[in-house]
Amino acid sequence: MQTVDHISFSNFILDTAGVTGSPRQRLARAAELPDWVLASGDTMVPSTHQLRLWELVEHEVGDPDVALRVGKTNTMGRFGVHDYLFSTAPTLGDGLALSEQYADLITTNIGFAVSGESEEVANADVRVLNGHGRGQQLAMQFALAAVVTRARNATGRDVHPVRIRFRQRAPRRHDRFVEMFGTRRIEFGAPTDQITFRVTDLALPMRTADPVLADILCRYAAMQPPPLRLAVTWSGQVHQVLIALLGDGRVTIDRAARIMATSTRSLQRRLADEGTTWTRELDRARSALVEQRIRTGLDGTQASLARRVGYSDPGTLRRARRRWSN
Repeated sequence: MQTVDHISFSNFILDTAGVTGSPRQRLARAAELPDWVLASGDTMVPSTHQLRLWELVEHEVGDPDVALRVGKTNTMGRFGVHDYLFSTAPTLGDGLALSEQYADLITTNIGFAVSGESEEVANADVRVLNGHGRGQQLAMQFALAAVVTRARNATGRDVHPVRIRFRQRAPRRHDRFVEMFGTRRIEFGAPTDQITFRVTDLALPMRTADPVLADILCRYAAMQPPPLRLAVTWSGQVHQVLIALLGDGRVTIDRAARIMATSTRSLQRRLADEGTTWTRELDRARSALVEQRIRTGLDGTQASLARRVGYSDPGTLRRARRRWSN
C-alpha cells in the first residue's frame, strides 16, 4: 500500500530540528526529496521519504529524542486547513474527531481513532499504516507528542494524559518522554500506540472555537479531491521543475537534470520508464502554464506569454496551442 504525506511535514521536521544550509540539502536529497520539492507549497510525497528523513535527522543532530522535541513545538497553522479544522471546533474532543475525519488532507499514512474506554477515560489510537524500523518509531513519537501539544495549545490548559503507550521497545532512558507527556504511566512494548485522555479533558472548550468558520472549513474540506498528488514520480518532478523554469531563461533538459541532482541520461531513462519523454513533458508544462496565465490574466499580451513559455513569437505559440488541443 502506497501512502503519502504533505511536504509540510518534511519542512517542519528540518526547521524545528535546526537543520539548515548545506546539511538540510544533503539530508533532503538522501531522503529523495530534492530542493524543489521542499520549496513546493502543496505537494504530497510518498511516506517512505518522510520516514527516511526522520532517521537521517536523528543521526545528524545526535538526539534520540528529536521527534519528541519536534512534536513539542507543533504550533498551529503549519499544516493548513487541517490545523484550523481542529482549532475552530467547540471542544477538544470535537477537534480530535475532525482531525480523524480529515486526516487525509495532510497524510494517508496515519490512522487515528478516539474511542471511549470507560466513563472516565477515552483512548486515542494512532497507527502508522506504512512503515517500519526506526523511522516508524520516530514518526510515532512525533505524532503522539504533536497531538498532546495541540491539545494544550488549543485549550490553554496543561492537559496531562492518563497514560501513553508505545509499541516500540523501551529506550535506555525515558525521562524526556515523562517530561513531554506529563505522566509517568508510559508503557513500551504495548500492543498499540495510544494516548489515554480524561473524558473531562475532551470536554474542554477550545480557545479559538468559531462555529461559523468551522462550518465553512468543513464544507471546503469535504469538497477536496482525494490526495493523489504524488509529485515524486520522475515525470511529476520534471513537471514542477519546468513550471518553475519557464520564464526564467533558456529551458533545457541539462538544466532540469542539474536541479534534480541527476544526469541528463538518467533523467531521459527515468522518463522513458514512465512512458513519456522530455519533449512531451515540456509541451505538457507549457500547455498548463499558458492556460493558467490566460485564465488569471497574468500576461498582458500574446507576445509576453509566448516569451514566458520559450517561444519566439505569438504565431509559434498559436500553432503550439492548436497542436496541444488535438
